[in-house]
Amino acid sequence: MAIDRATIERIDATLLPQLDRHHLRVLSHCLDSFQTMAAPERTGAIPDESQRRLWCQQQPVVAEDPTFLDTLLLQFNAAAEQLDQLALELGKPPLELTLDDLISASEARCRG
Repeated sequence: MAIDRATIERIDATLLPQLDRHHLRVLSHCLDSFQTMAAPERTGAIPDESQRRLWCQQQPVVAEDPTFLDTLLLQFNAAAEQLDQLALELGKPPLELTLDDLISASEARCRG
């Protein structure tokens, strides 16, 4: 699962520093993955750690590499915390966050 070209182009069109754009691409990819894990609803709370692990174990490329699986799960845990915090600040369920929400938060963080 990868983020689409339009998403990458929107992120790259921001005036954010390169490292912040990279972080935004990773966070966007994680949000998309969480929404896929929660399908068909794609709303509400981010899937918990056990749901994330089960989903990852069902992805052939990930399941075949235990070291990558563990690294990916750590990344998902960090992203889940960040997305939960942003959702709390915006007063919306985490899986209803949008790319615009992520971009706005990143731009505000860079200005602040």
